[in-house]
Amino acid sequence: MQPHDPQVPVPPGGILLPVLPKNSEKKRTLSTGKQRLGASPQDELRTRAKRMEAKIRERTGEARKAWDLDLYEPYFLEVDNSSTQAQKHEGVIEKDPGGNSKIRLVFKQDSARIWEGGLQLGKFFADALSMSLCKPYVENKNVVELGCGGGIAGMALAATGIPASVAITDLPQVIKDDAQPNLDRNRGVLKAHGCPIRALPFVWGETKIDGKTFELSPDIFIGADLVRNKEVGEWLLKAIDQIQKFHLQAKPPRCIPFLYCYGVNRKGLDWFLKEMRLRFDSRVLEKPSGGFDIPHCKIELFCGLRSTSGTVNAEE
Repeated sequence: MQPHDPQVPVPPGGILLPVLPKNSEKKRTLSTGKQRLGASPQDELRTRAKRMEAKIRERTGEARKAWDLDLYEPYFLEVDNSSTQAQKHEGVIEKDPGGNSKIRLVFKQDSARIWEGGLQLGKFFADALSMSLCKPYVENKNVVELGCGGGIAGMALAATGIPASVAITDLPQVIKDDAQPNLDRNRGVLKAHGCPIRALPFVWGETKIDGKTFELSPDIFIGADLVRNKEVGEWLLKAIDQIQKFHLQAKPPRCIPFLYCYGVNRKGLDWFLKEMRLRFDSRVLEKPSGGFDIPHCKIELFCGLRSTSGTVNAEE
């Protein structure tokens, strides 16, 4: 989530719902149908969201899909972690027959909805088989997530224990309201079994790009469903161009790969992808059969910067 992209939860069918007020403890009575005495704003919004979703499905005849999450409800994500030790820890499930432990993460959706692209990328990192496809690009690397929202993708990747570090970034208010609270909820299990992770503010096109921008020199960027319209796409592309220019002028020069998951077909996405493919070599990663799959979500790796004098290959 970035400039000109307000985070308004949108249920199936595109009906906008109000954002839950922050830190609101005020109680009120629902005036719709049967009265529920002492209902909190969160209870009211959750009830309204479920009622609206049920009406939409009844009207359209559309069945509920695996990626349809309950708005305003916590979402639990289980992440494969083959390096987790056998000791008991809150949030760690017993090892499975393949030798992997499951790290259980929890994400609140009070104000930041988990978009389909973020869910797909998070589940892609969470599964050991699909994770193996991008492991060469993230193993022992410093990873930075752009526009992290609630942070599901970056935290899922950190929970694998494979990268050297992960930084999740977004607008300062998003970090404060959504990413940092989710990170705090999962801090214990991530500290015990994942790689180091932090949440940092980063505003596309405004934050100065230098050696201290992300505190650690990034080896790869990740992101999901970042382009909601062409204007946001232009801001993102400007930030990527600035980041690449800074690192190409470094010694030794290097291009920073970008792993991007997109599924929401909004105005500006095709334009952004076209511009990225003009700048980078790219390929779409195949999602393993039998794994979690949102069919309209694709995961594309942009790696190797194109130029008139040839292609600058990213360091692997």
